[in-house]
Amino acid sequence: MKMKNPLRNFLTPDEQKILLFLGLIILGGCFLDYFGWNPLQATPTDLDTLRQVVKEDKPLQLDIRIATFEELLCLSGIGEKRAKDIIAYRETNPFTSVNQIMNIKGIGAKTYAKILPDLLVFGDTTNFKLSPTPSSTSKTKSATISKANNTSPVNINTANLEELCTLSGIGEVKAQAIIDWREENGSFETIEDIMKVKGIGPKTFEKNKDRLTVK
Repeated sequence: MKMKNPLRNFLTPDEQKILLFLGLIILGGCFLDYFGWNPLQATPTDLDTLRQVVKEDKPLQLDIRIATFEELLCLSGIGEKRAKDIIAYRETNPFTSVNQIMNIKGIGAKTYAKILPDLLVFGDTTNFKLSPTPSSTSKTKSATISKANNTSPVNINTANLEELCTLSGIGEVKAQAIIDWREENGSFETIEDIMKVKGIGPKTFEKNKDRLTVK
């Protein structure tokens, strides 16, 4: 016995097809929802993923005068502390040139050179010049004289390479290691913290402790 279609008395064949199509769409949606499929899950929200997407999309050209906290974090070597310091600094000292970012504690010439390609260049940048490297002979003579005669205090939070090299037992390699450490970790809180730098132990610290300062 052939089953009768109860809808034929109310709907035309075309209307019945449309109704069937809509029913299939609703059924398919329920099926996907049941198995937990969600297209929004593919959206990159993780900070590391966001950084990668931004870098692959196009080179960053951040304007440090207006860059957000999250945008600053995308810069190489800029962590949460330095990003906050940049924002705090510009609130009271608006940047007039891009190289003023080196006024932020922990951001030296090395970090600046690394992030410069990602920054929007503005203002007068002619004052920023890397010091020429002297010959090895002149460096040795200069270091020997400085170490022998210099008794002035050395602020390990602000001293440059040459100033750090005046310390006993500190050559260019260790001086650069001190600068690299503070760029990565922020300011030294006590003079004893200098021993956290690889290659600087209690012996070197004892030789120099009377000259060291963090203020």
